[in-house]
Amino acid sequence: MTISKSDLLTHTFSKKFFGYRPAEVDATLREAAETLDRLAGERAELLRRIAEMERDLREYKEREATLRDTLMTTQTIVVDMKDKARTEAAALVDEARRQADELAEAAKRRVAGENARIEALYRQRERFEQQMRDLLLAHARLLNAPDEGRERDPLDGARALAGEQGGETAGGDFLFGEEPA
Repeated sequence: MTISKSDLLTHTFSKKFFGYRPAEVDATLREAAETLDRLAGERAELLRRIAEMERDLREYKEREATLRDTLMTTQTIVVDMKDKARTEAAALVDEARRQADELAEAAKRRVAGENARIEALYRQRERFEQQMRDLLLAHARLLNAPDEGRERDPLDGARALAGEQGGETAGGDFLFGEEPA
């Protein structure tokens, strides 16, 4: 049974002979009623504050859960971004290596082609030098050959020699170093 302030103030005690003094009992009852009323008010205030704190605690726990979820999501995103960046970097490195290999192969092919051209030019030079030697020898033979009493065109021998070596064109007499007329 709960006793309120009004219960204390309205309650009447039976009187007996040689009992307590009614004025003291009434004063104590009033004081007890005031204390009870004050304590009931404090209790109500404390209950209100507890309810408010419990509400705040629930809000904080919800915020904490939200922050924890956000943090976990952020960490997952960061890990995913790092993995993606690593994958992209590896792909870029692989592509760069592939391109470098292609460039190196192209350079090797070009060097091989240039070496082949150089070799061809050396062979062409050797052929030209041989042709020049042959031409000079033919001229020397013509110069050293005995004249048989007839006048000869000095270019007949050279023309004949040039025809043997492919120096003649379909257009007529062409010797090495001469322009066709």
